[in-house]
Amino acid sequence: MKPWSRRQPRRKSTPTLAEALTRYLAEVSSTKKGQAAEQSIARIWRATRLAIRPVDRIRSSDLTELRDEWLKDRAPATVVRRMAFLSHVYTVIRKDWGFDQLANPVQLVRRPAVDDARDRRLFDRITLRGVSDDDCPRKELEWIIRATRSAELPTILTVAKETGMRRSEVVGILREHLDLMHGVVHLPHTKNGRARNVPLTPRAREALRRWVTGKPLRGRIFKMQPGSVTRAFIRARRRARLSYERMCRQYGRRPNGAYFRDLRFHDLRHEGTSQLATVFQIHELAKVNGNVDTRMLLRYYHPHGRELAQKLVRSPLGRRQLEEMRRERDIESEALPLAA
Repeated sequence: MKPWSRRQPRRKSTPTLAEALTRYLAEVSSTKKGQAAEQSIARIWRATRLAIRPVDRIRSSDLTELRDEWLKDRAPATVVRRMAFLSHVYTVIRKDWGFDQLANPVQLVRRPAVDDARDRRLFDRITLRGVSDDDCPRKELEWIIRATRSAELPTILTVAKETGMRRSEVVGILREHLDLMHGVVHLPHTKNGRARNVPLTPRAREALRRWVTGKPLRGRIFKMQPGSVTRAFIRARRRARLSYERMCRQYGRRPNGAYFRDLRFHDLRHEGTSQLATVFQIHELAKVNGNVDTRMLLRYYHPHGRELAQKLVRSPLGRRQLEEMRRERDIESEALPLAA
């Protein structure tokens, strides 16, 4: 047989984006903790006009056009997550599925700037002149707890606010990992993959003690899923706002527009960690909070200038200088009669 007549190996057909997503979800995503989130993003990509196109026919200009379309009504962080997901799908196609010549068009798309740092704190001085604290709770979270119709949500909100635990960590607490005697809950599976122990404040310990009383000694203590918690929180927040506005109209007061607005469940993590930052040193707070990068913890420290000044005065440096100044004043007072 002549060399030029040899049969060339058959080239693999390039999958469409929809086919690649189906295989990715079955082989890769199914092994991840974030499987549900990736399935949601995959559904969005399947609904685009690019789904029926082979992956080697998708250009960066197509993705740029889609990015701009999404940015009209979606947050930059949402668009970035969608692009990052597709980029990883291309990486898997190239490295694991034998399409090593395939270019990744996502790498040529400029991603929008994301500024998702939040410092929303809970209000704890809600008052209406002439209305008692029983009728008008002072704390924003108490309004929301009163407004919810869920039996589990009040305890979940209290634990989240007191410990700074993530939503999935709170609802995933196992009874066998809850040590109420010593006030510690063990989290074997966390977002960064590292197990950690979270100390409980007296309020969090009491809330959990009341909740688990009479319940099984093993298994999850909450039945709600993370998504259900968020939806229940949003409904309770809306009811709390409506109740607050109703009370303001009843007593002829002007409602404060900041109460209950732009409050998210994840803000409870910021509130709880900020509270614990007044107790623990930054390296201890990293163990409690679960942040790998300690620089992220600096956003939780909110000391007042007077608190720092008092801490400085009580420090060894402050006490030493005060003692030196006292001795200097004594010497000066002794020298004054001699000069006279």
